Amino acid sequence: MYRKGTSALSAAEVQSLETRFKDFGEAASDFVRMVSAEKGFSYRGDARSVKVNLEVMKKVFGKWSIEIILSTYSLKSVGFGDLRRLLDGISSRVLSKKLKDLEELGFLERSVIESRPPKVRYALSKKGELLAKLGEPVILYLRNSVG
Repeated sequence: MYRKGTSALSAAEVQSLETRFKDFGEAASDFVRMVSAEKGFSYRGDARSVKVNLEVMKKVFGKWSIEIILSTYSLKSVGFGDLRRLLDGISSRVLSKKLKDLEELGFLERSVIESRPPKVRYALSKKGELLAKLGEPVILYLRNSVG
């Protein structure tokens, strides 16, 4: 059900919001077609593109990656222990690997704070912030469509 705060949206508000998301989706699709044409690659329409797109998505959005990116974006900077507690069910070993993978991909930055004992903080890089911002409309759409 669509909700705004604690009150349900009217039918007119729901229709307006759906129209705005539809228009945004079409504009985003036009943008993808334009950039794909400039870069000389097909985004959709052939099996090779599907495989490449799936490989990219799996690499960036494997298990726990979305949770780490969203949590880091929301909190701005977060420590390993804080992430471990926040992401219920993730092991320290898996979290460490995921953080390293996202850092290698250029989405996270790791900083060591000189203290006793030293502390490590993670924040999104500029590339990671852009990724999160590009995902915000998707999250907003899903919040309004699913629940």
